[in-house]
Amino acid sequence: MIEHLSLPDTVRLALRRKILNNELPAGTRLVEAGIADDYGVSRATVRQALRDLQIEGLVDISPRRYTMVTRMSPEDIHDICYARCVLETAAARDALARLPDGFFAGLERIIEEMAAAAEAGDMHELVDIDTRFHHEIVRASGRRRLAELWGTMNGHMYALMRSSLDRQQLAMPEAVARHRHVIDALASGDLKLIESVIHDHYLHPALPEDDLGPASMAR
Repeated sequence: MIEHLSLPDTVRLALRRKILNNELPAGTRLVEAGIADDYGVSRATVRQALRDLQIEGLVDISPRRYTMVTRMSPEDIHDICYARCVLETAAARDALARLPDGFFAGLERIIEEMAAAAEAGDMHELVDIDTRFHHEIVRASGRRRLAELWGTMNGHMYALMRSSLDRQQLAMPEAVARHRHVIDALASGDLKLIESVIHDHYLHPALPEDDLGPASMAR
């Protein structure tokens, strides 16, 4: 299907891709007038796009001063990863008894797409595919409300992935490889292993404990 985007959405997606692919690294100041000229749109259009990027956690807007490309804080990364871990673990537990035919083959195809995005250095595409991978696990639970709740955090995944990889200094192929552990755990049918792997997937590699301080040790 052809998606018809509004002008603010078009500018938001263009800027988001540049931020995720580090064409606009953390600390870059974004000037409304310059962006408006670059894309041939009004400053009001740019202002809306920047507000949407702020909601996603990709920029910080200082009223009447400037807008700057930012990175998500360690605390916010941990909170979002923790919430997704809890929801996905619950979904995986229910999904085990009802996995649809072709479930694992579907996940393998997604992994192949993810690897191609990583090889191309396209972080924006990688995050979209990563989100689809985990959505398949949540959707397999058959719990619509749980899937809807899980989906409310999708908008933060762009900022979370960019910030997490920066903090760990990981290459994108390493992020791809970690998803194979999730597939292997699900295929084993061992609930304790699944819970452990999903926990590590979201919480252990997503943010080093040293970055979180003593509070992280209490989880």
